[in-house]
Amino acid sequence: ETPTHVMLECTGVTEQREIYLGSPATIPEVLGNLGGMLGFWNELGWLE
Repeated sequence: ETPTHVMLECTGVTEQREIYLGSPATIPEVLGNLGGMLGFWNELGWLE
């Protein structure tokens, strides 16, 4: 799984993604919400 897949499509993290990012359709939408993206990454353990 790529970071793009996890941030936009992965059904295994849908609940967490919606909490932090809403329902982004594109990477630019994710990048427009840096605080949400960092919170999402932290929730997934990617910042440890």
